[in-house]
Amino acid sequence: MKRMFFLLIATGALSATAQTRDTMIQQPVVHNHADSLLPRWVIDVNVLGGGLSQNLGTASSTGNYVNGVNMNQGSLSFNGGTSIGADAQLGVFFGRKRHWGLGTGFMYLSQAGNAVLNNYHAEYQSTDDNGNIYRQVVSPNQPVKEELRITNMNIPLLLKYKNRFSDRWGFTADGGLLFNVQMKNKYTTNASFDYEAIYQYTTPPNGLPTVYDNSPTPSTLDHLITKSAFLATNAEGNVQDYFNQQRSLGRDVGLGVKPNKNTGTVSYAAGSVGFLLRPAFSYYLSDNVALNFGVYYLLQSVNPSAAGGYTLTNKMGDYSSVLNNVNKSLDQSYGLNVGVRFLLGKKHIPLVITSEDAIDPTACGLSDGLIVLHGMIPGKEVTVNYTKNGSPQPTYAGIVAANGTVRLSGLGVGSYADITATSGKDVATGIPVSLVTPPMTITSEFATNPTSHGACDGTITITGLRPDQLVTVDYDFNGAPQPHYTATVSRDRSVTIPHLCAGMYTHVVVKMNSCMANGSDMTLSEPYAAPVEPMDTGTLANPIYFEVNKTTVHVNSYPTLKYAAKKLNEDKNAFIVVNGYTDNSGVLSKNMKLSLERAESVKAELVRMGVDPSKIKVVGNGPGDPIGSNATQDGKAMNRRAVMRLDVSGMKVEMNDMHRR
Repeated sequence: MKRMFFLLIATGALSATAQTRDTMIQQPVVHNHADSLLPRWVIDVNVLGGGLSQNLGTASSTGNYVNGVNMNQGSLSFNGGTSIGADAQLGVFFGRKRHWGLGTGFMYLSQAGNAVLNNYHAEYQSTDDNGNIYRQVVSPNQPVKEELRITNMNIPLLLKYKNRFSDRWGFTADGGLLFNVQMKNKYTTNASFDYEAIYQYTTPPNGLPTVYDNSPTPSTLDHLITKSAFLATNAEGNVQDYFNQQRSLGRDVGLGVKPNKNTGTVSYAAGSVGFLLRPAFSYYLSDNVALNFGVYYLLQSVNPSAAGGYTLTNKMGDYSSVLNNVNKSLDQSYGLNVGVRFLLGKKHIPLVITSEDAIDPTACGLSDGLIVLHGMIPGKEVTVNYTKNGSPQPTYAGIVAANGTVRLSGLGVGSYADITATSGKDVATGIPVSLVTPPMTITSEFATNPTSHGACDGTITITGLRPDQLVTVDYDFNGAPQPHYTATVSRDRSVTIPHLCAGMYTHVVVKMNSCMANGSDMTLSEPYAAPVEPMDTGTLANPIYFEVNKTTVHVNSYPTLKYAAKKLNEDKNAFIVVNGYTDNSGVLSKNMKLSLERAESVKAELVRMGVDPSKIKVVGNGPGDPIGSNATQDGKAMNRRAVMRLDVSGMKVEMNDMHRR
């Protein structure tokens, strides 16, 4: 018993330890092996077997014998008990975590053991076959033993507990009441008795041949028909023959007399209440089937009614089971339990928030941010409550999307906390998130110069802004602050400041709501008008001029290009070299590229006029070979040019070299 209770304590402690570990896990983490995910209804089938003990109490039966003397009803004990059986239960688990439940069903136990009566002895008044009163002496030859086969049926009403540690292992325990339906004892006894007699004869005047001697010690005048009396005078005599002779004379005596019937059934009154405790480890074959391996302890207190006027035996051949005198039986059974659990119905999928995505507003001051909650059950109705910067916000109510998400839209910059999703009785909590103001950036800027001297039709264009947003641009012109320019950002994410004169534009600041971004300083220049000289249509000496950072051929240069095209088309051996140039402003590598692009523009115009492209060679010289002073605007305008050179000598060599390039 002590070992069994230590085992119960150890398994219970292991369960408590595992439960404590689970409770330390922070929400909203959810395990796929949690009990809350399992079906609510279960059928448990168990086979249990072990030992059986009974503490039997008996009623006093000595008073049921007439004028009893030297009486000893003996002591009744139980040994060799075994118990084996099975039970089936239907149970249901409740609560959000589904650790606890209730179950009921039916339990059948087949039990066995021995009821043993020791030290029985009875002496009482009786009447023999001849009508003579005498003293009957009854003693068993050995302890009276009854081999019992017990049918024990009960209806359990149990509190059930389960805790699944992992996908495979868990702990379960049943504990509660047993209502007894039947307690039937079938017995077979080994009983045999010696029936001896003591006669006391009298003389007249009372007229009776015999009287009852009720003294503990027989008188010397008594006639003793006992083994001890016979052997005292007939040591070598046959006791059995002597008793048989006395029996033939009508006296109720005999040795080793067995009951006329040594088997029978004694049923205890049903309705007693017992107790069952059954802890076990569970091995999950799947989410719907688990095996249980554990121990059990069963306690039943039975209070049968002892038979009225009970006597073990009153005359030869008569026998009443020792169980008929039982008025109390405390039964205990303990041993091993093996069971299988079937979990029925749909798995419960709890409401959880597995993760959250915070999507900031797209621009400063907008309320188009999102918080996306993941991991919920698609198609479920759900409400979500939350706070922004500590203040409760309107409740969201909707349906979980097919991908298990809920989108809280229309959110501005702020700290969002106390996120709680509710669906039916299920509640899930999220973690606090923050939406921040996205940085306002300017991806690029470019300017267009005024079209002529003194004109104020230049522009500055700023790109990378949020479309359809109202912005304000502040800037200084030649060091003087200018009026605010307000406009709506176009669909191409740009805003253009119009009507700008040539000059320096600094301290450019773009403001949108509460955000701002700084632009670059820019200079707008008046265009340089190259001097138009009388053109010698028979020469290629006239340069082709370009505006700042431009590669477009001016219309004034077309006569020169047409003349060059005419010469190249007339002479099949002629080819032309186009040299592109820039002023010295800016980075050399960019100027080298720009000068080559200007030469390429001239080539493109010649090809458009019918010249074979293989007869045109282009060279980019960057700021080399200036013809004007780069210290003045006029000189820089003269250096932004392309020059053509017609050549007919060494054509094949230069053409081949040109093709290789």
